[in-house]
Amino acid sequence: MEKPENHFNNENNRERETSHLAALLKEMKEGLDTVRHKIQTLTAKVKIQNSTADGFSYLEAKNLLLLNYCQSLVYYLLQKAKGYSIEEHPVVRSIVEIRLFLEKIRPIDKKQQYQIQKLIKVSENTTNNTIEKEPVASNKSEDVSKYRPNPDMLVSKVEPTAHDGDGVYHGPRFAPTSMDLDKPSKGERNASRRDRELLKQAQNSDYIKTLVNDMEERPEEIKDFEGTSREVDNYIRKMEKLAKVEEDEFMRIPRTKQERKKEKYLKKAKNGMQGLTDSLFDEIKGLPFEDNTGDHAMGYKNGSRKNGKLKKRKRKH
Repeated sequence: MEKPENHFNNENNRERETSHLAALLKEMKEGLDTVRHKIQTLTAKVKIQNSTADGFSYLEAKNLLLLNYCQSLVYYLLQKAKGYSIEEHPVVRSIVEIRLFLEKIRPIDKKQQYQIQKLIKVSENTTNNTIEKEPVASNKSEDVSKYRPNPDMLVSKVEPTAHDGDGVYHGPRFAPTSMDLDKPSKGERNASRRDRELLKQAQNSDYIKTLVNDMEERPEEIKDFEGTSREVDNYIRKMEKLAKVEEDEFMRIPRTKQERKKEKYLKKAKNGMQGLTDSLFDEIKGLPFEDNTGDHAMGYKNGSRKNGKLKKRKRKH
C-alpha cells in the first residue's frame, strides 16, 4: 500500500515541476533569441575591427558585470537541469551580488544616459559624415536632456574688471543716494530752532509758571526761603545731588565759604525782592521793542538811556 501512495506523490511532483520547467524554458528561449540577435550585431561590429581602446570605463565595468551575471545564470540553469543540488553553492552568492550591483548603479545610468547618447551620436556622425538632429523625447518617456551639464550655472556672466583680477569675490558697489523729498530748507530749520528757543524760555519763565499754576488751580508751595526762582531751583538741585553723594559715600562733604554765604543770602530773602529786576529782564528780554526812530531794540538797556549804562549798586550785608 505504501508504494502506490509514494508513486502517486512522485507523479504529482513531476507533473508540477514539468509545467514550471516548460514555462521557464519558453521564457529562456525568447531571451536567447534576443541575445542571439544582439550578439550577431556585436559580432559584425567586432569583425570590422573598430578601436575599443580609451572607451568609457563605466560602460566597460558594467559590461563585465553583465557578462559575469549571464555566465552565472547559465551555470545555475545547467545545475538545475542535471538535477544537482544548488543549496549553499557559490554561484547563488555570485548571482545575488552581481544583481545587487546592477540595481545600485541604476541612478548612475540615468545621469550618464545623455552623455552616452551624445558620444554615440558623435561617433556615428564622424563615421557617416552626416548630421542628424537629436530625437525629441515623447511625453511618456523621461526627458534625458535634463541630465545634461548646464555651463550657465557654473560660469559667471559678469566679466571681471581690471581692479577685480585678484581672484577674490567683490560684492556689487552701489552709489549712496539721499532722499531730498523730506529734507527741510534752511529757513524752516531756522524757524524751528527759534520756536524751540522760545518754548524753552517760556518753560523757564517764572511769570509763565505762575500763570499756569493759577489757571490749573494748583496748591501754592510754601518754601523755607524765597528769592529768584532760577537761583532757588539751582540751589535745591545742587543740594539734592550733594545729599545723594553723601548718602552713597557715607561721608560729609564740606561746604565752601562761597556756598555758605549764598545759602545764608537765600534764606534771608523772605519777600523775594532780591534779583527781581534780573528775573523781570529774563522774562521780557526775548520780546522786540521799537523806539521813536523806528529801530528795533532788545530789552530795556537801549531804550531810555543812550549814552549811559545801568550801574549796579553794591549791597552791604
